[in-house]
Amino acid sequence: MRRSLLYQVFPLYLFAILLAVGSLSFAATRVFRTAFYAEKRLDLTFTAELAVRLVQRDGAFDPDSAQEILSLVSRDGVRRTTLIAADGTVLYDSHADTSTMENHAARPEIITARDSVGTVTQTRRSATTGDNTLYAVTALRNDDGHIAAFVRVGGSVEQLDHRSRDALTALATSAVLILIATALMSLVIVRRILRPLGTIERAARRFAMGELDHRISVQAPEEISAVAETLNGMAAELSGTISAIREQRNELEAVLSAMVEGVIVVDDSLRIRSINEAAARLFQREPRGHDHRTLIEYLRNSELDAFAAEVLERNSTLERTIILYQRGPINLQVHGSVLRSREADRTGVLLVLNDITRLKRLEDIRRDFVANVSHELRTPITSVMGFLETLRDGAWKDPQRATHFLDIVSTHANRLNLIIEDLLSLSRLESHEGEIARTACHVEDVLARVSEACNQLALQREVSVEQTIEGEAAVLVNANLLEQALINLVSNAIKFSPHGGRVEVRCLQASDRIRISVEDHGPGIPYRDLNRIFERFYRVDRARSRDLGGTGLGLAIVKHIAIAHGGEVSVESVEGQGSCFVLDIPAPTTRAD
Repeated sequence: MRRSLLYQVFPLYLFAILLAVGSLSFAATRVFRTAFYAEKRLDLTFTAELAVRLVQRDGAFDPDSAQEILSLVSRDGVRRTTLIAADGTVLYDSHADTSTMENHAARPEIITARDSVGTVTQTRRSATTGDNTLYAVTALRNDDGHIAAFVRVGGSVEQLDHRSRDALTALATSAVLILIATALMSLVIVRRILRPLGTIERAARRFAMGELDHRISVQAPEEISAVAETLNGMAAELSGTISAIREQRNELEAVLSAMVEGVIVVDDSLRIRSINEAAARLFQREPRGHDHRTLIEYLRNSELDAFAAEVLERNSTLERTIILYQRGPINLQVHGSVLRSREADRTGVLLVLNDITRLKRLEDIRRDFVANVSHELRTPITSVMGFLETLRDGAWKDPQRATHFLDIVSTHANRLNLIIEDLLSLSRLESHEGEIARTACHVEDVLARVSEACNQLALQREVSVEQTIEGEAAVLVNANLLEQALINLVSNAIKFSPHGGRVEVRCLQASDRIRISVEDHGPGIPYRDLNRIFERFYRVDRARSRDLGGTGLGLAIVKHIAIAHGGEVSVESVEGQGSCFVLDIPAPTTRAD
């Protein structure tokens, strides 16, 4: 008997539909279970990594801050968060009292995370809650790579397992049929799809690890090839952007390191974001050791901290001078300005520090010099004007008094002339330092002329001048300047030696320099005055120096003559025992006579 096409085809279609529905139902159950687990694992992994990043945001591990962040993560009650110390001690748990919890060092997920890089996931039954739990664990590491703590995020999968078992029981028959019918075809299709996707997934991981020079090469359908090409383009663009940012950062660091001025950048909480070498050197700190600490914590200077706070408070540019007391007082001119961005009105403060200690010292010297010049010139000018006024009022009619007054006027005029000559000599030396003309000469000839020039003064004060010379070669110096310096030193030694005393002049000639010392046995120089003895118009005993006819500029001239030769002059003195001035200048020997 013939059967209708409907009866012939319908049962086949019905069977095919039943088979397809059953197979799809079973497959849907499996996909659902896998997707649920994957979603759960991804959610927990992402939550754990996000929590670690939030904890490490300030560059250091702070248990209190970590607990606060983990409490926010587990606020919905679905996720269970745990903070575990490196030794296994439970520091925080969102679902249990940590005081009653045992050490977690032996937990499988902790052991796996300790030996792994990145986030690990593991499913086991919780000893605390009794539920079958999926855990995601990430190790929180310090800058040196050592583990500081573990962040664990967990979620119960009991309901998932129950639903999965029900679906599996209901669709077991369909699963067997679909596995048999589609096994070979599915295997081929899955392999063809998964092979290029696996290549792309591995390349994406390499991109995430910073290997942006890697490129994906796959033979796959057009859609998958388009994804690979898109990822390659993204990697190339990111590589270029990162290289440009790195280059700009290096240029900025090089500029800041090369700057003479100190530069400090702080945020609106006065935490140091950047400090260059010049600023760190001023405060005797390391430029890379601040670890985002505050100004007062790292630099230990309350004035600078208060100044930065004032700049933020006033929201304007300010300038101020502060003094650092270290090896000596350091005067700093601080310029502070507010840093702004498009997102915020104030993001921090830029502090620029200029060391004006030398300028301050020069200003003090200039002020002292003007005061000293005025003082030195006032006395002779006042005397000259007074005696001239006396002569004009009739004293000229008395020849004896007139002659006496004119002698006094002449003496003060000569003193003014000596001061002016010495000032002009200093000016010439300062304007020609390093450019003096040098000729070959013998030091003994220079010392002979010095003895001749000082002989009359030595006879008057009954002081003997003894000379000792080692070496006879000619040296390249400016003989006139050297003679002037030695005359100043020897005449000073004679003036301050007691009657019947002795001045010793010693000269030692080496192959590239000469060292001449002038020693007396006078009253000496107090220790407090040694550092200022070479300043213009500085006198240890002003009254006695003027009585002896000094201008107060002789030693300053000696100092600049030494500097003009590229050398230096120093003094050693013990109060009550005498002084020894040493002139040490480079003077290469020569065969010229």
